[in-house]
Amino acid sequence: MALGFTLVFGVSRVLNLAYGALYMVTAYTVYDLVVERGWSVYPSAAVGLGVCVLIGVSVYLLCSRWAPDPMRFLISTLLIALFLQYLLSYYFQGEVGLTIPGLIAGPSVLVLGVSVSPIFLLAGAASVLLLALVGAWVEWHPYGRLLRATSEDPEVVSLFGIDPRRVSLVVVGVSSLLVGAAAVLIVPAEVVTPTMWIEPFVIAFVVTIVGGLGKFRWTLPASFLVAFTEVVVLFWTPYAISDVVAFLVAIAFILVRPQGMGGSGAGS
Repeated sequence: MALGFTLVFGVSRVLNLAYGALYMVTAYTVYDLVVERGWSVYPSAAVGLGVCVLIGVSVYLLCSRWAPDPMRFLISTLLIALFLQYLLSYYFQGEVGLTIPGLIAGPSVLVLGVSVSPIFLLAGAASVLLLALVGAWVEWHPYGRLLRATSEDPEVVSLFGIDPRRVSLVVVGVSSLLVGAAAVLIVPAEVVTPTMWIEPFVIAFVVTIVGGLGKFRWTLPASFLVAFTEVVVLFWTPYAISDVVAFLVAIAFILVRPQGMGGSGAGS
């Protein structure tokens, strides 16, 4: 989820706050198809990813056309996220505690003496795989090189007859797919609620700040830093203040190292 957020900012230099809501939209789509309509989980997940990409691209096109200013874009995407939240809350009559099945099922397994759900094992493996695939795409694919060039200097890219907005649109589609994948992988271990998108989006935003806005390669180390800091604090304190700690880590980086772990190089 943080990687998708970082990709979009790295290319378009705008903060899209509607990405968190895409997490919720994917979860509700899968719930509706599996529980309400009796579909199997795999085609439901595929449709959920498609809906996520469609809405993500549509929101970007709408806001970039009618609110091109970065601040107006930011506010517009936040309002769209809240609109989607209340729309789904109304459609599902405010029901809470809804659940969806995972892509795999089975008993928990012991990993270094710790009982771990197979859902989290799949999510961890899929996350590493997605990071590797996106990293290879950005580094070695011709379109990935075009993406990095657009991130560095969109005006120079436009001089070669390439529309930076088209590049941004492709990145938005890929980023929406990553957010949808996060929902499909993680939500089965949680519950589906209208406000479920806020906490993971906040954590993803913190990871993006720690790694450095637009720094693709630093998403993984920043994720580990934030996650392990939260877990250590949660282990040593009797209160669930892990989210507060995530904010403190972000504030510390803003004050001490505002460029993030990735330094000052664009798209590094």
